[in-house]
Amino acid sequence: MDYAGITIAKRDGARECFSIEKIERAIAKAYRADGINDDEASVKQIAGEVASAIDKSEISVEEIQDLVERQLMRRNPSVAKRFIIYREWRTKEREKRTSMKQVMDGIVAVEKNDVNLSNANMSSHTPAGQMMTFASEVTKDYAYKYLVGVRYGRAHREGDIHIHDLDYYPTKTTTCVQYDLEDIFNRGFHTKNGTVRTPQSIQSYATLATIVFQTNQNEQHGGQAIPAFDHFMAPGVLKSFRKHLATAVDFILRLHGEGNRPSLQETIAGTVTSIEDSEVQLKALAARLQTLGAGLSADELRTAWTQSYETTRKDTHQAMEGLVHNLNTMHSRGGNQVVFSSINYGTDTSPEGRMVIRELLSATTEGLGHGEVPVFPIQIFKVKEGISYSDADYAAAMADFEGAMGGKLRFQAPNFDLLLEACRTTSTALFPNFLFLDTDYNRNELWRADDPDRFRYEVATMGCRTRVFENLHGVKSSWGRGNLSFTSMNMPRLAIEARREAEELHPDGDKHAVRREARMLFLEKVRSTAALIAEQLHERYEYQRKALARQFPFMMGNDVWKGGGRLGPNDEVGDVIDSGTLGIGFIGGHNAMCAIYGEGHAHSDEAWQTLYDAVMVMNQVVEEYKSRYRLNYSVLATPAEGLSGRFTRLDRKRYGIIPGVTDRDYYVNSFHIDVKEPVTIVEKIRKEAPFHAITRGGHITYVELDGEAKKNVAAILKIVKVMHDEGIGYGSINHPVDTCRSCGYRGVIYTRCPVCKSENISRMRRITGYLTGSLESWNSAKQAEERDRVKHR
Repeated sequence: MDYAGITIAKRDGARECFSIEKIERAIAKAYRADGINDDEASVKQIAGEVASAIDKSEISVEEIQDLVERQLMRRNPSVAKRFIIYREWRTKEREKRTSMKQVMDGIVAVEKNDVNLSNANMSSHTPAGQMMTFASEVTKDYAYKYLVGVRYGRAHREGDIHIHDLDYYPTKTTTCVQYDLEDIFNRGFHTKNGTVRTPQSIQSYATLATIVFQTNQNEQHGGQAIPAFDHFMAPGVLKSFRKHLATAVDFILRLHGEGNRPSLQETIAGTVTSIEDSEVQLKALAARLQTLGAGLSADELRTAWTQSYETTRKDTHQAMEGLVHNLNTMHSRGGNQVVFSSINYGTDTSPEGRMVIRELLSATTEGLGHGEVPVFPIQIFKVKEGISYSDADYAAAMADFEGAMGGKLRFQAPNFDLLLEACRTTSTALFPNFLFLDTDYNRNELWRADDPDRFRYEVATMGCRTRVFENLHGVKSSWGRGNLSFTSMNMPRLAIEARREAEELHPDGDKHAVRREARMLFLEKVRSTAALIAEQLHERYEYQRKALARQFPFMMGNDVWKGGGRLGPNDEVGDVIDSGTLGIGFIGGHNAMCAIYGEGHAHSDEAWQTLYDAVMVMNQVVEEYKSRYRLNYSVLATPAEGLSGRFTRLDRKRYGIIPGVTDRDYYVNSFHIDVKEPVTIVEKIRKEAPFHAITRGGHITYVELDGEAKKNVAAILKIVKVMHDEGIGYGSINHPVDTCRSCGYRGVIYTRCPVCKSENISRMRRITGYLTGSLESWNSAKQAEERDRVKHR
């Protein structure tokens, strides 16, 4: 038969002459895939029938394949199935290549798209940022194909779950860690090029803290944190003070004509135990100096002490300025991202620890070079009864707030004045956030006020909201451990499916029957999806534990991750990472409740209870898998950034637009009340607080204020008290912080700068748990969410 007149239109637009041999080869492959290797006659006959069915001069490849499918279905359905599966696989592979090409083109062209803006803390348009984005997209594809189990990879691609930081999967790295700086500084630490000794001044303490941050950031994919910053920095303050005091005393002795005394530094170091100018210390030092033959009058010694104190305070301020500036300018991860750093503080009552925090808060308020609000470190003030908070102190402060802020009142809790300063700083710089240590789930039975090691038993948080505290393999503490990995479920999709199935089971349309059925189905789906995630996390853990210690020379080699120091370079990390946590996360609680009840959990008690029960089901799965694998599973209130839009796009494509569910560009974060819901501050806190107790992998509640918060610091303190009383674990207070890029004016700027009339305005907002320099760096979904945020009153 003559087929010379038929032209084949290929997928890339090219044309070629018809070839029956190519059809025969495709059919033969399908036969072989079904175990049939010697039926050449059937192959040729089917190919001939396909060719005979062509009734036009030009036909596409897809049309020919449709004809092959039909002919195979008539003759041999089993072979047809093999052909269809193979065709679908080839189609997906082509789509992947096409999609990857489009992604790469977008990176090359520095387009403003959601791939390039997936992380608001990354400068994706710089050469280093482009290289990292290229690598990220290619590595995700590699992980899908070769590392992630087929079942889990499919669930991720289709949007049932989201495996976070998939681009880092092949590296076997963990997410984050809380530094035991005391141990690191006391021993010193080594890097690739040498060893760093124990620091001897507050400037060195602060500088080395930033170096630790930057060095370790390259060995993990998440945030880094210091759990007790004030406690760790305090020795640096005392060392600086002793040096300054020795210099001052030596100067006075020289004025007296007395010679050099080499033992003066050691004498002061052995006598002075605090920068506090107590009579006991002054008398003890005077007596010790007398034994050296160095007689100073009481006034001279007090003058030396006062001068040394002020010089140390200035040093401390400069050190904290340096810390803030460095953490906003020092880049890591290929040079395109500042360190994702967090510091926890507020419970060190020593004069040295208090000086650190007072100067840190002052430096934060002053801001960067032109007064810009520092994005990092994320600062977290620890609120603790009897240490940094008491109801009596709150009442006294509110009765005379001006006097309280002016330092005219004495408080029962030694650090309550620092809490007031923290509120003042939050009102201008959006940090610190507040961590409440007295909620039932944040308490540690080992904590005692008189224990110098008590900081080890205080919970600390990091990054957007990661909480690492409970531990099956050691002391309940945040120090020297972190999160291994986390994966989130698409909760709205589970609710949509549950509602549809319930409607099929109750065709009569009884609203209450449908809702009851949908609730039961939804909880079952949450359970099965949580179990799927738990198994996927275990698979990743088994892969991570095979990493060699030399892959993490700083983190393991310096015992930053506790237990790593005992490993040899070629040892697998193995059980050392068992102290880490595995997070089962979720997103879109509000949207899920809209799918079932037609409204969110802000005002519907039924919806609120269903969402709470769903998270409790996740906790039941966590307990089951803790027991099964002896690993630290936890439930995480996912800090969705790129994910908030990804799930929504996939679900809108699958289900269409569902009011309250898929009708926006984003899903609402975790258990949060809808950002558009006009609830009061107290209502929002009360609705969300119970979820903190059952999301122990991490959580946050924030409220949105209108206007310039710096004009009403008392309102900040009131909100902190409400959070404290209602059982919030970790909270923050958002308010507009706009800066004119032309003249530097900072305040609420609506369209133009009120000073210079410029429209070049940087608008700083909190994206999940951290700040960004400008809304322009957010992806489209988070920008849409920010526009929808209502103010709480």
